[in-house]
Amino acid sequence: GDGGKSWVPLFDKIDNPKRFHLYAIRPVGPDLFISGEQGSVFKLDKLTGRFKAMKPPYTGTFFGITGTSGKLIAFGMRGNVFRSSDGGAKWQKIETGVSAGLTGATVTEDGKIILVSQAGHVLVSSDDGASFSQLKIENPAPASAVTSLDRSTLALVGQAGARVLSIKK
Repeated sequence: GDGGKSWVPLFDKIDNPKRFHLYAIRPVGPDLFISGEQGSVFKLDKLTGRFKAMKPPYTGTFFGITGTSGKLIAFGMRGNVFRSSDGGAKWQKIETGVSAGLTGATVTEDGKIILVSQAGHVLVSSDDGASFSQLKIENPAPASAVTSLDRSTLALVGQAGARVLSIKK
């Protein structure tokens, strides 16, 4: 590339005939995925260069997608999380215990999957997304994005600004 000086639209390379809104594009392991509204998940077929539609059993919005190699986590509205262990062929609903929209995710150096919500929840999975527990946080604030600074420190960003949070137990 040229460092972002020029851009090429890829709409014609995504199997999205209804033109659903797309919210995130993320690598998970060796694969590249897109998530969007009405349960949209697309996976890049490296042979054809096209993003092929997948079929999670959910019709709400997925704000994002994350995971560890072999485990795919799609997350979105009303605390919904769906997990696939086979590259997106089959999906299972994962109960999170929250009803707020899940808006951001990261994976720590040691493989913990972190999800954040519009209501300030921080959810942590130490089992590749098979289950999530909620961190107890003083003065939670809505978050739209999260990144891992190291294995025990997160940076969260939202309407109230940025904050650093320790996830040591």
